[in-house]
Amino acid sequence: MTTSPNHADGVIARGGHDARALVADAVSKRFGGISPFGRPPARGGADALTDVSFAVREGETIGLLGPNGAGKTTLLKIITTLIYPSAGRVLVHGVDVIREPARARRMMGLVTCDERSFYGRLSGRQNLAFFGALYGLSRSEVQERGRELLDTLGLAAAADEPYQSYSSGMKQKLAIGRGLLGRARVVFYDEPTRSLDPLSAQSIRRWIHDQRRASPDQTHVIATNQLSEAEQLCDRVLILSRGRILAQGTVAEIRERYRARADQEIHRVTYQGPRLGVNGALAADPTAGLLEVRSDEESEAGGILRVCTVRNSGGLSRVLDSILRAGGTILQCQADWISFDEVFCSLVLEDQPRTDATDREGAA
Repeated sequence: MTTSPNHADGVIARGGHDARALVADAVSKRFGGISPFGRPPARGGADALTDVSFAVREGETIGLLGPNGAGKTTLLKIITTLIYPSAGRVLVHGVDVIREPARARRMMGLVTCDERSFYGRLSGRQNLAFFGALYGLSRSEVQERGRELLDTLGLAAAADEPYQSYSSGMKQKLAIGRGLLGRARVVFYDEPTRSLDPLSAQSIRRWIHDQRRASPDQTHVIATNQLSEAEQLCDRVLILSRGRILAQGTVAEIRERYRARADQEIHRVTYQGPRLGVNGALAADPTAGLLEVRSDEESEAGGILRVCTVRNSGGLSRVLDSILRAGGTILQCQADWISFDEVFCSLVLEDQPRTDATDREGAA
């Protein structure tokens, strides 16, 4: 499932110039040992990232997905110059973030949900003015850009109220405003909807979507645990686990690669007739190609079964035959998608280290 580590070199230039907004080339990070940059990391540390390589096109939105501890935040911090990598390099519009961090920062915006980085007693407008000054904007630029962002984000009415009185959704919107103050060419989001209620989260996603349409050349990199969020917003996703890229591509591509590799098919069978349940003849039997039968909907008049089988096996025929033998009628049988949640969980679980039984006994 993992693509070639040289994928970072595979983005084709458009319009006579390099179309890559971001390139990560064999980026690794080890915590816990002391070693000068550019030399092998010290022994005894913990690897947070290992040979991570990818490229992002200008104007593209990608998602960084993975379980907690997969390395998403560490990768964002390396790209945005907050920490050094142990090996590898990162280019933002051709600028090496290690060799020229100040120049690289002028092209980047970072949206983080850390509320402690704002000043509670200052108003939203005053907070933006403070961070605008750190960006090196003039007073007139700060006022103009701050007003524009507050209006766009729907915070104009609360612009002069103290930050500490803001709701979680308002605080997150102000964090987005701060990340865009310098008219960033690449914007990085670290879990932009974490801990938000569904309405606030949807508002943030809608704003990011609208921002993409308003600024088509702006690039967005979103680290998130919300798989539905990635499906809504991202052109491509990278799935990380234990500091490595397990898969990258569009959601549809990753789902199809997994389906082909897993040699599985999913069908939804709608039937009319007596209640069948998932016991007896409909119990899973991997030796016969029937991996799972799940009742998505059932009543005395019939129901809908979700059937997972080995491709080109007799598993589906076995289920259909059971329905007919029970006196039922098959109303519909259609191929169904394997959900992205299922694909994600299967890939991550397969990547987890297996503990040998003897090791477990010894530890006990």
